[in-house]
Order: sequence, then structure tokens, then C-alpha cells
Amino acid sequence: MRTLQFKCTLKTDVILNVKSATEGNNETLDFIPGNNFLGVVAGNLYNGISSDEAMTLFHSGKVRFGDAHPSISGNNQRSLRIPASMFYPKMKKVTDICYLHHFYERDKDKNDNGGPQQLKQCRSGFYAFADNEATPAQIEKSFAIKSAYDREKRRSKDEAMYGYESLDKGAEFYFSVEVDDDGMVSKIEEAIKGIKRIGRSRTAQYGLVEIEECDFKESESRRKTGDFVTIYADSRLIFLDDNGNLTFRPSITQLGLTNGEICWEKSQIRTFQYAPWNFKRQCYDTDRCGIEKGSVFVIKGCTDTNFSSKHIGSYQNEGFGKVIYNPDFLEEKGENGKALYAIKDANEQKQEWKGNLEGDVLLEYLARQIKESSQEASVYKMVNEFVRKYAATVEEKKEDPSRMNIFTSENFASQWGTIRSIAMQSKTKNDLEIELFTKTMEKSITKNGETKKVKIDNAYLTHGVAKDKWEEKGRINKFKNFFEGLTDENAQTAIINLAAQMAKRCRNNGK
Repeated sequence: MRTLQFKCTLKTDVILNVKSATEGNNETLDFIPGNNFLGVVAGNLYNGISSDEAMTLFHSGKVRFGDAHPSISGNNQRSLRIPASMFYPKMKKVTDICYLHHFYERDKDKNDNGGPQQLKQCRSGFYAFADNEATPAQIEKSFAIKSAYDREKRRSKDEAMYGYESLDKGAEFYFSVEVDDDGMVSKIEEAIKGIKRIGRSRTAQYGLVEIEECDFKESESRRKTGDFVTIYADSRLIFLDDNGNLTFRPSITQLGLTNGEICWEKSQIRTFQYAPWNFKRQCYDTDRCGIEKGSVFVIKGCTDTNFSSKHIGSYQNEGFGKVIYNPDFLEEKGENGKALYAIKDANEQKQEWKGNLEGDVLLEYLARQIKESSQEASVYKMVNEFVRKYAATVEEKKEDPSRMNIFTSENFASQWGTIRSIAMQSKTKNDLEIELFTKTMEKSITKNGETKKVKIDNAYLTHGVAKDKWEEKGRINKFKNFFEGLTDENAQTAIINLAAQMAKRCRNNGK
């Protein structure tokens, strides 16, 4: 068997609809199914080869066109859909901590309130798993409104507006083609390489791609290391029962094992259904109903020891059926199911422009816009975190008892209103600090016939009625911590936004 590896680069936006329906919100897939590459090869070879060769190439399952997954800049590893068995606590990020469902015991892990944690399932995103780190792949999409064309009136057709979501051009995807008959390799390589078209609206501005040979790394199966065998769905899986009907409950032998029992309570299975469009026959094929990629089967009582990645189930020629046994990213770190791999933040992958934008009016304007947008996003993030932590509503506090609502009393709204007024009149962070925390005034005091001048606090938060309110429950210390994390560039904007949001919460009295 030969495995051919290719890179698919999008030269234009590409539309790969999740469903074949033409009405409603049409979303695009975040990967390229293998049947697109089967179609590319069939379009070039089908009429020029014998019926026996056509059967071997396209219908026998001896040639398997794999799904193309997004690549990561600077990393030559094919990414994978995040496993459905990965969970993370509510009100936290998957980058903070991640658990594996089949190892995690809910009763052993408590939150700050003493109760069990509430976990959320990871369902979207592609990651490259290497060196105990999961690096996210950036998948950019666009949306465009279109109108059908009226050929008789030679203008846009009335009441025929529709929208297309598409993968942005420039993205790179890795995929492989497995060939059992080495004699077919040269024909496949010749037919698949070069500039091709895939997806919908290929006659318009969509669907242009370039396919070329490329070496890359893939996650591999490993030996059984614990009590369970884990099976990760690299691609979507389709199984048929003994009567030829589609089923979501495969047998052990259909999963490629000789014995064992599927542990359904520890497995995490997601499903899909769609009707594929056959361009050659201009009609829909049989519905594809199966198990979504990223699903994880957990098998107990299996005595098999050696494993290798393989294809199982039906429609293997179209990219369905690839699985990985016992991948290392489904191993625990040893702390109640904590994942061995740390999930990296997607924002860390974004590279900022390092070039010189001076000397051109347009470029200087764009540089200012980029800087302002980055500062604005940073301010919103800090403000939202403060509000979530210290001004929780009644419903939010019920959901997560560890959150506080020390700023949500109705009579505290005026305090934030005054702070907002001070921030609007202060130009720098230093001015704000003086007015809120450190401002003093001299006052003459006569005692025993002797007059002295003394300095007393005159900052808004450290004297008068406000002082007592802000010292209660440590409010001033929490606000100071937020203030110290600001810079001269964002201090005024951050305080204005924070004061406005907190005042709203106070007026609602935490409801």
C-alpha cells in the first residue's frame, strides 16, 4: 500500500456547505471532505480508462481519498478535530484546564463552593497535537449576499436573494490518498495535481484550489497502555447493520477489534446526516448518516495489543472511516482525568505586522486603526472579566456560586457615575490616580493658639462618604488591582467603560 500526501491551497474562497438545502442559513464546513478529491480525479480519468480500472479506482475501496484538514503556519503536521471527550469547566477557558471524559470522576473534583464542577464539551476547532501541546489552526470564513440572475430581463431576479459562507482564500489544507494497487499511483498523481475546482459555485468566483505534493506528519496509533482501548474518529464514520440499514451502534468487529465491549457511558459520540449531490447524475445520492469526526469510542475488555491507523465502515473511498487507536492526546496527566496535552490559545497564533508603515498616509491610517482596535479589544476583555467576577447577577451567582456581587447594590450606582465623570475629565492615568486615590489638600488647624498646616486625603475614594463604602468588603483593593493593570493609553477608556457597565448592574440591583 502507498500513501500519497498532498497540500491543497485555496486560490479563491471555497464553498463547502454543511447541508445540501438551498434555503435557510447555509454554513460551510471547516475541512475539505475526501469525496471532493475523488471527484477531481474521476473528472480527469473516468472516461479515459477501462471499466475495471474505474471500478478499482473509484468504487472498490482500494483507493481512499482522505479528508483535508487545515494546516498551521510553521508546523508541518496535519491537524485534527478536537476530541469530543475533552471537557473544560464552565466560566473558564479550555486553555485554562481540560479534562478527558473517560478518566474524569465528577465526585472527586469540587469547585470553590464545595460542589461538583460543571463541564462543557469541546466541539469545534482543529488542533495539531505534538510535544504535549495542542496548537489551534486558524480557519477564517467569509459571508456574501448573492442574487439570482434573470436571463430574460437581464438583471437581478426578484425575490431571489441568498447568502454563501465560504472558506477564505490563502488557507492551506493537508490530506492523503491511500492506494492499495501501486500501478494506479502515477495516474492518480497526474490527475490530482495542479489547479482544480471544488465545492459549490465553481463557475462563479469560488472553488479554485492548487494541489501539490507535500510531506507532513500525522498522529499515529499506539499500543494499549491502560485498561481501555480508545478509538478516535479522524474522519466521519458510517456503519451498516446486518440488514444493510444505517446504524449509529457499530459492533466490535466493525470497529476493527477482535473482542471487547463498547463502554457507552464513557464514550462521546456525535452524529451527522446529509444528502450528497451527485454532479454527474444531477441528483441526490443516498443519505449519509453516521458518526461525526472527533468522536471517541472507549472499549473495555479488549485483549488486542498492537494497533495501526486504518479505515473502517462504509464509503471508505470518499474519505469516511479513518480511525486512530489509543492516540497519546487521549491520555491523562494523572490528576483526575486532566488531559496530558495543554490547549494553546488561538490568539497566540496571530502574528502582528512588524514592517514599517510610515511615509504613506493610507498605511499610517491603517496602522492607527489596527492599534486602536487592539487596545479596544484589550479594554473590553479586562472590563468583562471584572464585571463577571465582582458584579454577578442573581442567576449568574446561582450557576457559579464562586462569583461575587459586591458592587450590585442599587445605592452604589451613583459611585460609578462619579467615577465615570472623573475619568472623562482626566487625560492621563496619572491624573486619574490622583483624583481617585492620592489627591490631598492643605488645611490650617489651630490648636493651643498655634496654627499648623496639615495634608488630608481629598481623593474621591479615600475621604468622605465614599471612603466607608469603598473600604467595605475590600472594594477599593479590587478596584485598585484593576487600575494598576492599565496603561497610559487605555486607562481613561477602560475606567469609562467599567463605570458604565457597573452602573447598569447596580441599577438593576443584581437582577
